[in-house]
Amino acid sequence: MRDELKDSTPTEAMVECLGNTGYSVQEIGRALNTTSNGHLSWFLAAYALCGGVLVLVTGRLGDHSGHKYVFVCGWIWMAIWSLVTGFAHNVVLFDFARGMTGVGNGALVPNSFALLARAFPPFSVKKNIAFAFLGFCAPAGYIFGGLIGAAFAENVTWRWGYWFWAIGSLMLGLQFDYIESVTGVTGLILFVFAWNQASVVGWQEPYTYTLLIIGIVLIIIFAYSQSHVSAPILPNSLWRRKGFTPVVAALAFGWMSFGIFLYYITIFILTIRRESPLTAVAEMVPLVIGGLFATASVGILGLPLGFALTCLLVVGGPDLSFASSSILISNAVLPEEQGVAGSFIATVVQYSIAFGLGIAGTVESHVNDGGSNVVLGYRGAYWLAIGFASVAFFVVVLFVRDNRFDPKVDAPEETSSDGEPIGDKREAGAQV
Repeated sequence: MRDELKDSTPTEAMVECLGNTGYSVQEIGRALNTTSNGHLSWFLAAYALCGGVLVLVTGRLGDHSGHKYVFVCGWIWMAIWSLVTGFAHNVVLFDFARGMTGVGNGALVPNSFALLARAFPPFSVKKNIAFAFLGFCAPAGYIFGGLIGAAFAENVTWRWGYWFWAIGSLMLGLQFDYIESVTGVTGLILFVFAWNQASVVGWQEPYTYTLLIIGIVLIIIFAYSQSHVSAPILPNSLWRRKGFTPVVAALAFGWMSFGIFLYYITIFILTIRRESPLTAVAEMVPLVIGGLFATASVGILGLPLGFALTCLLVVGGPDLSFASSSILISNAVLPEEQGVAGSFIATVVQYSIAFGLGIAGTVESHVNDGGSNVVLGYRGAYWLAIGFASVAFFVVVLFVRDNRFDPKVDAPEETSSDGEPIGDKREAGAQV
């Protein structure tokens, strides 16, 4: 099982599709007859949103049907919808196809997490390095995807960026409870859709706040159902694992910040500085270089410190946070919870990107003087990102700990729901 992930990096795929679109967003917008920043941000948010909310379901499906099978199906699904994206000739079809592509990525990330977690024993150095490399693929994938998309957009057509990705995904792919799924997925989608759409039409539109309310109600129903079913998609036992909640909270705020940074720094270079897509990609290359050093710091500085630096060094944000949180949570949960924990991490990351962009779009539209002061609107989004990053930083500093180094005290042994000692089950997980 150790070799199952060696030829594909799903974290890179997660942001590569974002970069592929981000640096070609103006060419795509012109081809689809839209220049609205609210519409353009949906080109990225649709992918992240659908991938994020469905990743819980696909991770659970991997637990029951086999992580490798769902992993392969995810690549094939991405290939199909990337092909459709390249043929889109209107905004609606393009956004829908982007969302469906995100679903495929939602199948990749949690199942790759589970495969990788089971390939190494807990607390091993090799496991830390593997997860750190997985985190490094985030900025590298964004730049690599941007390079492909920008090159095709400038020299041929932006459509070939998606057709190229369809071919690559196909090559890689060839080498429960339905009420819970419907309520959870629908609720999360409607909640973020309302925030993103509000930046386009405003909150005065009745359907915008109506969908927001419906989304909140469905999310509440989903959360309630997790305590009353035999095989929950998101077991409540995860929240009882020491350190799980603060890591998730910090991860959410951190990736909301980073998603805003990625989009608005890219659109600033393209619209205000009027640089070409390829030039914009070149100017973002330091993101990869900084990410490489950030990845190394996870092992050198220690997990919580590395996680905290995420909020101070934006170039290392995705590397430090994804790698550190993955290791911390993987070490905290039981072997049979690895798949769903990986799913939830991926959900938090991708959903946070979409949610953050939705709030940023609303802030931008309210501070840009009706569109006459574009830079002021961008600055409002940047300040929002700084605020999110600050919250993440203080959560990490105050609440996140690497429990491996806690002093040993005499305490009742923690047990799982079936009464077995957790420590014993974790040791058993090392042999998987």
